Amino acid sequence: MKSITLLTSLILVLHCGFSQNENNNLVEDKYVEYFKLNPETIYTHVNKSKFSTSETLWFKTYIYDTKTQKPYLSTTNVYAAIYDAEGHLIEKKVYYAKDGMTHGDFSLAKNYSPGIYFLKVSTNWMRNFNESRHSLQKFMILDESVNKSKIVNQQQKVDFQLLPEGGHLVENTNNSIGFKAIDFNGDPLIITLGKVLDSNGNILSSFKSNTFGIGKFNLFIKENESYRVEITVDNGTIITKDIPKADPIGIGININNINDEILFVNIKTNSKTLPSLLNGSYYFLIHRDGLYKKIDIAFETEKYEYLTSIPKNQLFDGINILTLFNDKNQPVLERLLFNKKDKLINDVMFLSQNSDKDSTQIKLASRGKNLLKQTISVSILPAASEAYESDNTITLALLLKPYIKGHIENPSYYFKDNSRKTNHDLDLLLLTQGWSSYNWKNIFYKPQIAKYNFETGFQIKGKINSAKDTDVKEIILFSEENELMVTSEVKNTYFNFDNLSLMDSSVVSLSAKNIKGKLVKPQIYYNVYPTYVVDSIKTEHLPEIDFKYKSTVDGFIYDEFVTQLDTVLLSSKKQEKEQKFMVNGGVNNKLIDLETYYSPNTRIIDIIRNNGFEVRESGQNLSILSRRVTNFRGALSPSVSLDYVQINSTLDFIQYLTVFDVEALYISRIGYGMNSPGGAINIFTKKGMSTKSSNKSRFNNNKIKIGFSIAKNYYSPAYDKTKQEIFAKYGVLNWIPNLSNDENGFFIFKIPNYYYDSINLYIEGICEDGSLISKTHNIKL
Repeated sequence: MKSITLLTSLILVLHCGFSQNENNNLVEDKYVEYFKLNPETIYTHVNKSKFSTSETLWFKTYIYDTKTQKPYLSTTNVYAAIYDAEGHLIEKKVYYAKDGMTHGDFSLAKNYSPGIYFLKVSTNWMRNFNESRHSLQKFMILDESVNKSKIVNQQQKVDFQLLPEGGHLVENTNNSIGFKAIDFNGDPLIITLGKVLDSNGNILSSFKSNTFGIGKFNLFIKENESYRVEITVDNGTIITKDIPKADPIGIGININNINDEILFVNIKTNSKTLPSLLNGSYYFLIHRDGLYKKIDIAFETEKYEYLTSIPKNQLFDGINILTLFNDKNQPVLERLLFNKKDKLINDVMFLSQNSDKDSTQIKLASRGKNLLKQTISVSILPAASEAYESDNTITLALLLKPYIKGHIENPSYYFKDNSRKTNHDLDLLLLTQGWSSYNWKNIFYKPQIAKYNFETGFQIKGKINSAKDTDVKEIILFSEENELMVTSEVKNTYFNFDNLSLMDSSVVSLSAKNIKGKLVKPQIYYNVYPTYVVDSIKTEHLPEIDFKYKSTVDGFIYDEFVTQLDTVLLSSKKQEKEQKFMVNGGVNNKLIDLETYYSPNTRIIDIIRNNGFEVRESGQNLSILSRRVTNFRGALSPSVSLDYVQINSTLDFIQYLTVFDVEALYISRIGYGMNSPGGAINIFTKKGMSTKSSNKSRFNNNKIKIGFSIAKNYYSPAYDKTKQEIFAKYGVLNWIPNLSNDENGFFIFKIPNYYYDSINLYIEGICEDGSLISKTHNIKL
């Protein structure tokens, strides 16, 4: 700490500090209010970006809270939609998110022709925010019989931009000027030599760019003088560009972010500007996502340059936005910087590979934080693949993209280590991005209001329509597919079910209880919420590229509909749950032999009575009590489950269930734990039979149109593996969307052997503490 004090005593220091002054909090109040709704930020990892029409697009989505820099755990309903190149909606699904993650798929075999498409993943809550935090991933579907190869424009165009630090050039001050050079395709051009010249052609300074075509130089701009820059790029092209005219009145900024412990901020002005600053109240707001710290500034007579130091432990982790405000609370200049902390980034390393005849087992390990749960998604492709978009990384999407406007080339580079060079290049990148994506006019005048709900599951709202059903007091909702049985009280003929987990196109059955406790079939009208919102997107401007067609992808994937097989019957069977699983267990569960000892018409409750339980019937009211287990209040009730759904509150569902309807009956007369002290009864109905069939006349049965889509298990297309060259460019070896570390911190998975010498693992993921994992790893097989 003494070294910091000594350093600041050697430089001109602003009369500043983190402000405790609460006299003027207009900006701070508006800023905090703007971010109070706490937006979600989404990143989506797609298994690749170029597809055949016979393939499936697989994806994994991560939901992140940028304010806390942790997974957004409360999100459940996530919408995934595909749009065409014009932004029109093609297909939309909703997936269930848990622990800030979900994954899914879209089959491209039906509704998609060759072309460019966009995958948008979002939530309903996101619609409340002015700055969008959804993910939008562009992908291409190639023609089955042709491949589109780009014709490069022979006359290469160069875009060379000059970007003053803070956004302004000021006369009679030493200005810091960022620059970047890109070609016609948006790829960086390396500047091998740059010269700054005055109006007489005198060389004032020289510079070079880094490997991404960006850098900066300093220039003292004199009044009534003009300047230009001449650059030579690595292909020999020479470009000349005039430096824009500087403002006669203004404030400039130059930030030095190289030191590991201290951030240096240099503010500059001129003699024309200073008099207007002396009596004003200026301050810096260092901010991100509704978090802020304030530095008050006092300008002094005849001082035109001010240097202050800020300990980096006073900055926020990750992006920090420095905005200078004048005495009218107007933003004057702005600069982005990144405070890199180890806790933001995690890493995985390759440990081993073990090959057998059909596959190769890969073992990865976390470099740290092994005790924390980590989840990754892995796309495995041949190393020569042209089908993967490597610029789509979780670190870019969650740590940088929410705050910047421009495109970032090779984003994984900036997080590969914490070296001085890497951090300097990251600072140059942020200097050339200009002002942040935050719009101060929105912050001041367009508050973000919660017009759209934060959705958690689905809701069913309904009304009793018949006058004869006015004595209905309770609605019962049953869904065998969703393992669901719940009740809702009827109030003034209306009922409501909240936070339901419903599968897409599943059957929901509704019945009712009247005041006498009898099940009846009422006339009901109801709707399921939320419903799909048919929307569109604003697609990015597509580059004007000519395409040349080559017949190189023909037969890349076998068409399963072309060859018809005789005398072969293919059938699929839904994987059923093992009936040995018992809801609330029980001890010594006994499988009752229904076929040997009972007739098909024997009621199940009579069999339960014969196996050690007291069954009491009073009209439609039914109760079951243990004859063996009691407490001071008397006999205890067993846990009763029907097809994995506990039904103790609605036992009348099984009142008329017979042996004919039941596949298996398990009974335990001995209690187990707090949930089933009086024993356990588990009933499994035959396929196609359920309480709906046995009580058919008392249920309204409907297939819902919207619900959670169920992610499929990954399967590999029927690639023609003899076409090795095409497969190497566009094929997929494996996709693993949901891989977690084991108790030893290892990630273990297999890759099918397609006999390639070199493959790439594209790894994205998150740790439960919010640290991010992003890595491309090459493996020689």
